[in-house]
Order: sequence, then structure tokens, then C-alpha cells
Amino acid sequence: MNENYELSLFPFQQEVFDHSARFKIVAAGRRTGKSFLASVMAYAHCLQHRNQRAILIGPTIGMIRESMWTTLKTIVHRSHLEGLPREMDLELRFINGSKISLKGFDRPDSLRGISPSPSLIVLDEFSFIKQHAFTEVVLPMAADPKRKAKILIISTPKGVQGDFYELFNKGQEDRAGIWKSWQFTAESVRPDMKEELELAKATLDIKTYEQEYCATFNNTGDSVFYQFSREWNVSDNLLPLGEQEPVHIAIDFNIKIMASSVFAHRGDQLHCLEELYGSADTHQLIRKIKSKYKNRDITVYPDASGNARKTSAATGVTDFSILRDAGFRVCARAKQPPIIDSVNCVNSLLKDANGVSRLFFNKDCTRTIASMEQTAWKVGQTTGMDNATIDKTKNTEHFSDGIRYICEYLYPIGKKKPAVIRDRSWSF
Repeated sequence: MNENYELSLFPFQQEVFDHSARFKIVAAGRRTGKSFLASVMAYAHCLQHRNQRAILIGPTIGMIRESMWTTLKTIVHRSHLEGLPREMDLELRFINGSKISLKGFDRPDSLRGISPSPSLIVLDEFSFIKQHAFTEVVLPMAADPKRKAKILIISTPKGVQGDFYELFNKGQEDRAGIWKSWQFTAESVRPDMKEELELAKATLDIKTYEQEYCATFNNTGDSVFYQFSREWNVSDNLLPLGEQEPVHIAIDFNIKIMASSVFAHRGDQLHCLEELYGSADTHQLIRKIKSKYKNRDITVYPDASGNARKTSAATGVTDFSILRDAGFRVCARAKQPPIIDSVNCVNSLLKDANGVSRLFFNKDCTRTIASMEQTAWKVGQTTGMDNATIDKTKNTEHFSDGIRYICEYLYPIGKKKPAVIRDRSWSF
């Protein structure tokens, strides 16, 4: 075994690593190295103790694979391993009998009846794991009195609610040394990221920036577009579409609704100038668009699922093909991105972390404005990653759904160029 192998930690990571608390909770901004810290702690635990088991659990098996697996395979010295990493099982086995296993809360059966019981449990991005998972799943897993499993919980925050917020506060309040929590911002622990943080401020809205990079527990309520304000996003002096100005239309497919918002794309701003509502199907919407915007360059931004279904068409004909046949450019992702990604795009355009707004609405777009104000998260899923859900029971989201499609396509956060479905007759 290689006894001289060393890994370096930042001072704040070392503080967490060295602390004696059994339950450690770390609220940290993105890019601060919390996943690296968790990987090192699991690695060190297995090297120091024979026949032990460290389990790293993420919201989904895909997320924990992406955040931890590559890091673990990079830092673990091959001389410490028994054989190669087990890719199918996401497991590393050490020559001293210990092992590291990766699991996901999307496969709850894999978390029951684990033998031997773990002596270290790491919960990654815990804010996005279902409510009560800690008491219902994790604590029973750590209940073996012979092992007395230690638990490390790491995550960016997700509002002033949920298990992570409560456990973080428990770590702040505990004086017995059993619980301990820390809060690290990217700015304070990673001064080398100054340029990246400035870019993030210009890209994200202030509340998302504070949550994602400053580890702030913000209360945004159930409002999806919490950055929307009639004061700075609604105007009565936006210029109407010019005669030769290209037309951009966000479309949400729904029979007898077909909510569509008409935009001008001016510089780095989007101006919502008009709205269309009440068409029975895609064909009727096309007739309405062609009648209103004759001889125009028209680009539409529909829901990506329109490539696989139709509102009213013959078998084998999709909404996308109908739009293309009408002469429209169709811009949509090949696969719909997570809802939270498109929501973050809209909120950053409404008002970014530097206080700059780039998304504006004509005051006459009353249905669109009401949709922006009334669209809410489904109860119990106020924000999230892959599991974020918008409440559709009130039918207020049709116009705002279209806003998400156009904003995420034109201004994707952290992506240089989106994967698209588009008409082959044109290209970038």
C-alpha cells in the first residue's frame, strides 16, 4: 500500500474534515469543492478503517454518478484498490476490506437492508432529496450501535424550509458537539473564481445567485417567477414591431388555447409586444399568425414535445412539421431541459444579480403578465432540480410556459449552444 499518497484540501475543507462532530452539515455555494471534500472524506474513512462501508447518496443515481464517481476514481490511488472500479455497481473496493458505494434516492429499494451497515454516510445535494428522507431512511441506516455511523450532509440551499434548512439550524444551535454546520460562499473560499463569479452575477438573478453561490437560505415563496415586477418589467412605451423586423413567437401547445407570446429580439433584450390566444389547434394558430404578420421572417419557439405529438393532425404529422410546412423556423431543444433551468433563465432576464433587466412586456399583454404573476410551484416542491414541478391545476401557466421556452433557448445558462430541432432549410 502506498503510505505517502497525499491529497490537499482548502482550509475551510480541512476544518470540516478535522471536526469531531458525528453529524456535519455543509451549506456551500457552487464550485466551492464540497463534492471533492465528500469524496476525500469517504476515501480517508475507508483507508483508516478495515471492513467498513461508506455510502454516498444523491437525489438520483445519475446525479451522484456525475458529481462523485469521476472524482473518486481520480483521487483514489490504484494501489489501495482491490481490482478495478465497479462501473455497473458504482462501487470501489479496497484491499483492507472496506468499500465505497454510490446510491440514489430515486432507487429507494437499494437503500434498505444494506449489509454490512455503513459507518459513513454522505448525502449530496440534500436540499433536493425528498422530505423526511433523513428520519425515514438515513437515521435507521445509521442506527447500528456497533458502527455509530458518521453523517456528512452537503448541499446548496433551497429556501427557508425542508430537512436541510432544519438540520443546518440544528448544527448551528447544538452545543454538545454532536451536530455542527458550516456555511461557505464561493467568494469567501475561492478568491481565484472572481471572474467566474462576476459572469454568474451578470447571468443569474440576484436571488438565484445568492442561493447558488453564496449558500443563502432565501425565501422566494411559491412564486415561480419571483423576479417579475410590473414596476420594472412592464412598460407602455415599447416600440411596436417594425415593418421589416423579425417576429419571434413563443408557443405553448394546448387545444383551444394555443397561448402564444409575440416578441421582438432587440440587442440583448426580449420585448413581449403582443399575445395570441384561443386558437383551436396548430392550423388555426398558423392562419392567425400569417394574417397578422404578412410577409415576415417568423421564428417560433414551441415546447420540445411538439415534435412527438400533435394538437389536431393526421397520423404521423407533428405540430413541428405543421409549423415548418407553414414556412416558420422552428427553434426548440431536442429534449426539454429541467424546469428549474428554464425558470432560472427567465428570472435572470427579468432582473439579474447586477440589477439589470432584459425581459419586458407591453402593458396590453394582460394574459401573459397575469401568467407571469400567478404561475406557482406545486406544493411541497417550491424549487428543485430534476424534480421541480409547476402547479398546473389553476391553468395559469400556459403563457409563462412559452416564455420559458424562448428564454431558455436564446439565453441558456451555462451552455454555449443548445441541442436543437430545427428546419433543415436554414442554419446558423
